[in-house]
Amino acid sequence: MPTNYSYNPEIAPTLLESYLQRRALENVKPNLGYLTDAQFIEQPKNNGKHVKFFRYTELLPVTTPLYEGVTPDPQKLEETAFSVMTKQFGAWMDYTDEIDLWHVDKKTQAMSDRLNRQATLSIDTVGRDQICAGLNVLYPSGISARGSIQTSNVITFDMIKKAVLLLKKKGAQPFSDGYFHAKISHETYHDLTNVQHWIDVSTYQGNDSRVQKYELGTIYKVKFFEVDNAKTFTAESYLDGAETISYLTAYADYDATNRIMTITDTMTEDKARELTGKMVYVQYTSGSAVNTPMCIERIWPSGTANQTKILFRWDPGAAITTNWVTTNTLKIVPSGGGNSCPVHASIIYGTNAFGCVTLGSAKKPNFRIIVKPLGASGDADPLNQRGSIAWKVPFFACAVLQDDFIVRLEHGVSC
Repeated sequence: MPTNYSYNPEIAPTLLESYLQRRALENVKPNLGYLTDAQFIEQPKNNGKHVKFFRYTELLPVTTPLYEGVTPDPQKLEETAFSVMTKQFGAWMDYTDEIDLWHVDKKTQAMSDRLNRQATLSIDTVGRDQICAGLNVLYPSGISARGSIQTSNVITFDMIKKAVLLLKKKGAQPFSDGYFHAKISHETYHDLTNVQHWIDVSTYQGNDSRVQKYELGTIYKVKFFEVDNAKTFTAESYLDGAETISYLTAYADYDATNRIMTITDTMTEDKARELTGKMVYVQYTSGSAVNTPMCIERIWPSGTANQTKILFRWDPGAAITTNWVTTNTLKIVPSGGGNSCPVHASIIYGTNAFGCVTLGSAKKPNFRIIVKPLGASGDADPLNQRGSIAWKVPFFACAVLQDDFIVRLEHGVSC
């Protein structure tokens, strides 16, 4: 260390941490491929572990004319509030005294860059799994279930048209660029270029100043964006650890109205946190295939020993509800594919389809870089040989705000 360098253990880590914090936010936020169109909300401190989202009901058309001098009754904004559990995410790397922490050298820079990319991928993947957990699903022609999809069942023009029709019928609105948006895998992009009416971004980018990052092209009023961590479904054996979750076979509480079921399992808080937000299937007849895809919204103790309550995010159909009440063989199973062929999930959606907790800003970050300098561990590091750099998101959650505004296309890929 140069003799004119005044080492201050209180200032140096702070300066480096501030630099890495600012640089991380600049690099992470623009690269969240799935979350670019999300509605972002803040999670206030001291507000519990859940964040509240709202679904708003559209206003009906007015067909009755105004009467002279008569003011009609005011309308009310109808909203449905629902809560989503926030979770912490983070990871770290350690270094030794061979790296001079107070100078941002190549090794420190390399560590920071890789942590930033890991943070981006992690948060985007967590959001992806929620966004891709909707009930509106389209399969290739002749396919009625995920387990039947083969590599030859690629995405088609007809699937895209049907998805747009579903969105329009449900009142979904395109984005300000006039298009619905879609997120697809690299392999799906390869197949899309052979689809009828595909218009590559290179065809119109010279005349369109609104070309966005990762934009690939358009088909039938849908603009496609490529993501590195595209959602795929593969065969799964278990939902949690090495077991499925079985329901009570007697005195079971199947509250179909409120979408709550009681299971024979005493869950730890960590286990409940892990399962919350997972896409699952409810299997309700012995020996049959899985049925009714749903998302676990909340898990909490029932108040009775060895019992836990699970709230599902979507209300199932009437036929399924009947089976919930009368059948004693209910259980939750994983939502993965039923065969060895990976099933790719391409999503097409309109505005206000999903939201998530913001990563914040430099002044109010919800994404943090944490630097522990050499010797920060005290007696655990008596020779000041070890330090660490970490990233952490204290509060994060993502949820579908309007189920009708998003459609998932499940298909195979040719390569």
